[in-house]
Amino acid sequence: MTSPEISILIPYKNAADWISECLISIQNQSFADWEVIGINDASADESEVIFQQFQKNDPRFKSFKNPGIGIIPALEFGLLQSQGKYISRMDSDDMMPVKRLEQMRNALLKSGEKTVVTGLVRYFSDQPVTDGYQAYERWINQINLSGVQFENIYRECVIASPNWMTRREVLDSIGGFAELRYPEDYDLVFRWYAYGVDFVVVPEVTLLWREHPKRTSRNSKNYSQSAFFDLKIGAFLRLDFRGDQLIIWGKNKKSRLISRILREKGIPFENHDQEEFKKVNEVRNPQVLIAVYPSENERKAIQIYLQSLNLQEGLDWWWV
Repeated sequence: MTSPEISILIPYKNAADWISECLISIQNQSFADWEVIGINDASADESEVIFQQFQKNDPRFKSFKNPGIGIIPALEFGLLQSQGKYISRMDSDDMMPVKRLEQMRNALLKSGEKTVVTGLVRYFSDQPVTDGYQAYERWINQINLSGVQFENIYRECVIASPNWMTRREVLDSIGGFAELRYPEDYDLVFRWYAYGVDFVVVPEVTLLWREHPKRTSRNSKNYSQSAFFDLKIGAFLRLDFRGDQLIIWGKNKKSRLISRILREKGIPFENHDQEEFKKVNEVRNPQVLIAVYPSENERKAIQIYLQSLNLQEGLDWWWV
């Protein structure tokens, strides 16, 4: 039997309310040469029974139990079980538009070896999607359409975790999912960043992202704001910090989190409030972490000011 072209990794836990819709959306794909590697992470509901019913009727679905605990060992194990040339991810509560796999595969076929393909996202829910999630949807879609993922990498995770495809060799080159930290999707993006991948964006919605109260990202401390800042400030110090004068602009909850991390690591810094921001021009070779995200007009004014000092976004300063 020949190996499938695409392997889709789906760790799941207590997803009985949604997993059928997810798997049906994969069955309905316009590109059919795929396998789904389902990894049950100690579900206490009927999730595994539902998945195995799909497996009974369609051998492209392959069911496994997580030998560890949590999504990171589930992904590690799932990758080992997969056989596809291309690797993709999906979450058990989300859905794929019908042409997603075809579109992502075609984009990879036209791209260089070190490429990760993503696309646009659209939140949906049984209830009105909150303003915060709507704002994040607009932001992540615009970042990807504009091709400025790495310039914005310290603000938020720039690639939705169930919305990418890449060559197996790219994952192998960065160590797969082994030794990722939570939040694991963000840490994976930092690995891609360090490896120097190119992002190629399908300019259409490729992920229907379900918003609901039971989402792991809403309920696990692994996805708290503190966990995100521990990860991204550690990544900044490892990947982009030159050792020059570090300035945090803004005095708020974010700046306090950053300050705590920097103090713990013994990194000197200055913390300026918004009125003091133009003191940046008094500092030689600064690097600036901007811990506020004002209106678009104010953001443009900040960008123009920093450009006037010959400071480059993604090299000398970042939104966080």
